[in-house]
Amino acid sequence: MPKSSPPAILDRFPLLIHLSLLLTAMIWGATFVAVKYVVERTGPEGVLLMRSWLSSLCFIVLLALTWRSVPRMPVEVWRRLALIAFCGSVVNNVAIAVGQSYLAAALASLIVTSNPIFTTIFSRLLLGEPLTRRKLTGIAIAFSGFLIVLLWGGSNASFSVDNATGILILICAPLGWALYTVLSKPLLVDYEPHVVAGLTTILGAIMIAPVFLFYPGVFADTAGLNWRGWLAAGTMSVLAIFIGYILWYRGLRRLQPSQVAVYVYLVPFFGVLSAWLLLGETITIWLLLGGATILSGVIVTNSGRRPPAEPLPAASVQARERAAVARRR
Repeated sequence: MPKSSPPAILDRFPLLIHLSLLLTAMIWGATFVAVKYVVERTGPEGVLLMRSWLSSLCFIVLLALTWRSVPRMPVEVWRRLALIAFCGSVVNNVAIAVGQSYLAAALASLIVTSNPIFTTIFSRLLLGEPLTRRKLTGIAIAFSGFLIVLLWGGSNASFSVDNATGILILICAPLGWALYTVLSKPLLVDYEPHVVAGLTTILGAIMIAPVFLFYPGVFADTAGLNWRGWLAAGTMSVLAIFIGYILWYRGLRRLQPSQVAVYVYLVPFFGVLSAWLLLGETITIWLLLGGATILSGVIVTNSGRRPPAEPLPAASVQARERAAVARRR
């Protein structure tokens, strides 16, 4: 059994968990502006290169510095990690990179808000998470705030038939991320969040690497970025993946998937807000109202009594795996 490290500060103070998830939503909202900036200069393959490799490099350094917290894992865990990496790194990153070559940054940030719906469904089917009336009410309130942002948030925050191709591609991102979230939850019983986030990110980068054999010019394109391009690259990789994934897993370790996923509803609010600050896009009172409504739904979803015990009441992942091996024998 892996040795547990001392409780992190986020685990000791529940409010900090929610603040860290709020920060993650802010980062991910700004990420869509950063991705749009880079994709217009390097193409989707440049976004894939920097999001997968820069974030993986950060995780390699972190895991090397904390190697004592990286235990040996059975084959069954590595298989699950590979599946999580495919859903969260490959499907999610490819959909974002390719989909945003068709869409405005504000609109792209709106599409990810379907994630809580997928997460709630998968969490119920795969983990048996109870769907209380409070959670469903909070999700509904947050979704209504999303609709306010969608319908009246700004000229770049609306759907149209013309960008249907980009929408169909980008919708794969929240679908993959929902599976990433739900499949990762059991591993957090036995493994540190930065270990799970790091290994899945690195495995995902390895899976994506063969793509660059068909686009050798992408290396020159990325090397030729100006300082704004590299700032955008750092935002969409170091901040969005390296920092964002760790904070996301910290929250997922202490909360249920549906409670964490509802924060995704804030991403379009911060996405449109970032587009206003950085790209000069229009901001309206409806955007502010929608953001406040979403935040209210987040509070409702995450309020109420929660058991202070381990994230999952079931036996640990390794114990279940040993039992399965014993049955096969």
